[in-house]
Amino acid sequence: MKKTSLFLFLLLITCSGAQDEIVDSQDSSDNIVEDTIVAEVTPTDAIEDNESENTNSSDGCSEKTEVHKCHYIEVEFDKPQQGFSQEIVVATDVPQTVVDEFYEIHTMLNDVIGAYNRYVTVVTTSNEFSQPVFDKLKEIHWDQELTIIDGYLVGAGCLTGSGDWQVFPPDPYALCIMDYDFIEYPHNTAEWDASLAKRRAIIYHGWAHEYFHRYQRAFHYELNMGNLDTVDTHVWWIEGAAIVFPNIWLNQSWQNIDLFQGLSFDDVNVEGINLDEWYKNSRKAAQGQSHADDRCNNYMFSKLDISYDTSGFCFIGIANAYLAYLTSYEVVWVDIPKDIYELSFEGSFEKHTSMTTDEFFEKFNSFMRQGDPNDPPPDGFFPDKPISEVVNFFKYGDV
Repeated sequence: MKKTSLFLFLLLITCSGAQDEIVDSQDSSDNIVEDTIVAEVTPTDAIEDNESENTNSSDGCSEKTEVHKCHYIEVEFDKPQQGFSQEIVVATDVPQTVVDEFYEIHTMLNDVIGAYNRYVTVVTTSNEFSQPVFDKLKEIHWDQELTIIDGYLVGAGCLTGSGDWQVFPPDPYALCIMDYDFIEYPHNTAEWDASLAKRRAIIYHGWAHEYFHRYQRAFHYELNMGNLDTVDTHVWWIEGAAIVFPNIWLNQSWQNIDLFQGLSFDDVNVEGINLDEWYKNSRKAAQGQSHADDRCNNYMFSKLDISYDTSGFCFIGIANAYLAYLTSYEVVWVDIPKDIYELSFEGSFEKHTSMTTDEFFEKFNSFMRQGDPNDPPPDGFFPDKPISEVVNFFKYGDV
């Protein structure tokens, strides 16, 4: 996709190259399907222009940041809803099957994570057929040019957002803008003549990845997840937690998907959904035993993995699985994000894991280099029960 300048930069380091090559077998790096979080930088003048309005708000908040958070709470941005709450709007020449698949996959995800509102996916084709998409984007305050150039909407991204600072009071939306060609042939699948089942497995994994980002955003409110200038949430957790979740979810759920009925696991095995293989390949690379052109060979986790600008994006999914092994998947996916707003990421991490992130990096680097990389993961490294039985995503307030 064509992106804004910031998004182009993030895309280059997280969604392309060896890191995100999508193939049948699992390479040692963690795949981030489609795109990443786009940092939306709030203009200073927008903050100043709204400050007097914020302090006079009738919602009971006095400080500007609190006012902003209050508006997110008012629209229940942080609360799972009753019933299906996501939206999809497509160009008029996009087949109905895409919409049907979106509803099927997100209904399954809602049963696990919860149905969060203000999550809009749009699918474009050409200017001629994409007017419904343009209308929806205009409705939710999209401030980029509504024009498709060379097959891509100007400023398109996933996951991006709209309505956070473009209007006051905030009217926030998490937004995923995709083009139909990508849905049909994601990444390099046209080159290796991938089956429909494998192409769709990549898309379903990607939808789960991006919707997990919507879930993560719920607890950041107005704070700009992915921008260290506004909140210290580490990229290895932002992207890594959103990798290990769809890996495990699709590993457990693929047989329940309509398109995959009658197929074998090998027919749909893409991304890191073969958990044992993903684990072993990651450890091989950490020990310098991966294929020669694997840039993750001998990679050491460090403070560089805090930022999109500096992370190598190696082992970030496995790192989150290891953190869950030390604590629990509920800690990684529920407890840590819940307290980020009040305590910061570092503060929440220390509260719920009883260690600093530096201490965790040291433990993880040591673990990845212990023993034979062909050994299977230790018991409990991945859940042996459905996610909903080991993690309560509704722990802090059911619908």
